[in-house]
Amino acid sequence: MGYQSTMQERVEAVRLALAVDVCSLYLALPETGELELLASSGLDPEAMGARMTFSQGLTGKVARTGQPVVARQVADHPDYHHVANSGEERFKSYLGIPLRNDDQLIGVLVIQTVIAKSFFHNDIRELHRAGRDVREALLARQGIAGITG
Repeated sequence: MGYQSTMQERVEAVRLALAVDVCSLYLALPETGELELLASSGLDPEAMGARMTFSQGLTGKVARTGQPVVARQVADHPDYHHVANSGEERFKSYLGIPLRNDDQLIGVLVIQTVIAKSFFHNDIRELHRAGRDVREALLARQGIAGITG
């Protein structure tokens, strides 16, 4: 099984476990200050490989601040940034969390819903828990599997 299909399976598992419409993984590229859409269950496949800077959008805000970002009505959020060809305009709510290895950002994991939903601290914990396999796969890709953070 290839790396890309492994990552697709992992984000699909998170999407199903949390009963949301989208789960996406953005790979952090700190040397360029960018995020790359690496895998998604729910966004249009044409969006794969799309990049944004750490200064763009809610996902960029997660990368910039190292903190979870929540939006009940994503399009109304001042940091909203549309990802071309993603089909994301139909999704209302957003929760993104940083994935780290110690203090180093390695990615951002995002879930979205079609129906407006308020995400709470419990949802953030659940996303961290469900996203462990995604994080471990990213660490394995970077040759640092098994390191906790």
